[in-house]
Amino acid sequence: MKKINGLDTLRAFAVFFVIVEHFGVWFDDTSVSGKLVRYVIIPDGGFGVDLFFVLSGFLITSILFNAKRNGGNTSPFHIVRNFFVRRALRIFPIYYLLLFLLFFFHYPDIKDHMGYYLTYTANILCFRTNTWNNFSHTWTLDVEEQFYLLWPWLVIFIKDRNFMYVAFVSILLGIASTYVVLTVQNHIAPFLVFNCMDSFAMGGLYAWARLQAKTEKNFERTLNLTVVAALAVYFYWKLVPFIANGAALPCFFLTKTVNSIISLWLIMLVVNNKSKWIGKYILGNKILNFIGKISYGLYLYHYIYIAGYCAQVNSFLYHLTPYHVFNETIHDHHFDYWIQVSIMVAIAVLSYLLIEKPLLKLKTRFNYNDK
Repeated sequence: MKKINGLDTLRAFAVFFVIVEHFGVWFDDTSVSGKLVRYVIIPDGGFGVDLFFVLSGFLITSILFNAKRNGGNTSPFHIVRNFFVRRALRIFPIYYLLLFLLFFFHYPDIKDHMGYYLTYTANILCFRTNTWNNFSHTWTLDVEEQFYLLWPWLVIFIKDRNFMYVAFVSILLGIASTYVVLTVQNHIAPFLVFNCMDSFAMGGLYAWARLQAKTEKNFERTLNLTVVAALAVYFYWKLVPFIANGAALPCFFLTKTVNSIISLWLIMLVVNNKSKWIGKYILGNKILNFIGKISYGLYLYHYIYIAGYCAQVNSFLYHLTPYHVFNETIHDHHFDYWIQVSIMVAIAVLSYLLIEKPLLKLKTRFNYNDK
């Protein structure tokens, strides 16, 4: 599958939304205008996570369909095996390295729940306890990993013409199971992989639709109509709490589904972009593309840094010199905010250049259609 740089830009925005959710904003969000920007204009971390899920569904399905169609006599099991190896090379190294470092330094909650973290099942821990802990942000990575274990078998072994039905059933499963866990069982989030299948399957459905021109055009026309309703609901849910604090929101269990429809529409806009200006300065922006490339590490590390080390770094900088003016600058919110964000990005950059990128070169040994 030909690389689409604009998708890295979407990843950059997705991880930005998550960081804002966990770290706050650099401006005053107590004023009316600040609240409007913070809670209405900027999408929340949940939207960022759903965008990641839809992107995963779209890209993984596209890659697998491409391998399936161009594989010739390549065994389906060979394709699935190499898919797992390539995913492992991308995901496992820095995750397990971080996990063992945190265990060594006695980071909270790691030792008590090590079995869940080792097996990528911390989302089940969150579901069972209905609480968050200091490493709970990895529940989304667990959901992704569990999706990877299931989805390739469906794409590879189900006939292409029947895949649409699999996708629709998956979307309904995601919506129905989310309703049960959020509304009936009163869980704080849709932690299980089945709850998130609507997001993954929407991305997969678009990947399937792009296999034939007529289906793709019909799908895109339908999506253009559907997103109007999705955007109306999205901003209604955003504005009502802003205008009437504490107001109940109807059908709020559909938040993930609405976010996913909007996310899929954004993916469609990126894939079909014809504007040279947007292509050059936004979708092809080298900084945004690079942030998209390091978004996995940035997502993995950022919460650990915020929860465990952000305050310590601030204290260290504050006592670094005896100069009062410098120390006051350190405690300026705007300055401190961007220093801390820069440190988070720097950690992710070093991780990518020193660990991830060298290991990713090994993926060339596991091409899908090599016999």
